[in-house]
Amino acid sequence: MMRSAALRLASAAALFAATGCLPSSVVAPEDRDANLGLAIAESEWTALDADALALDGLWSSVSIEGDAGLALLRVFYHFTPDGAFTGAALLATDPPSFQVLSGTWELAPDGLRLGEGSPPARVEVAPDLIRLSGDEGTVVLRRERAF
Repeated sequence: MMRSAALRLASAAALFAATGCLPSSVVAPEDRDANLGLAIAESEWTALDADALALDGLWSSVSIEGDAGLALLRVFYHFTPDGAFTGAALLATDPPSFQVLSGTWELAPDGLRLGEGSPPARVEVAPDLIRLSGDEGTVVLRRERAF
């Protein structure tokens, strides 16, 4: 299924800008969307080598570009160092709906593989950001703070 493949690649087509409902005085300046867009544009991206701990934790999309973005509004992933992941994508259906996926991940020489038989996604990192790129597009995810 195209949407499942899109979620596995974590790629998409349109920039998704979440609108907040809290006043800006409640949201830390570094967490505001305008500042985040600038931070993404100015980030120095480096390839992720076999450092599983760099992926550990909860991530949410802040930028989605490429063909799959026609179907995706937002993407969430949780990675564990032992190679397990779970993810959810908010699909642009009427009404919007979530699709979930869980499995194992592997950081191989050709990229990040989410589940057996999935094509690799190129992984790059910047402070508290990861960028996953594949044939269907690119998604930038921001590390979420623990509760």
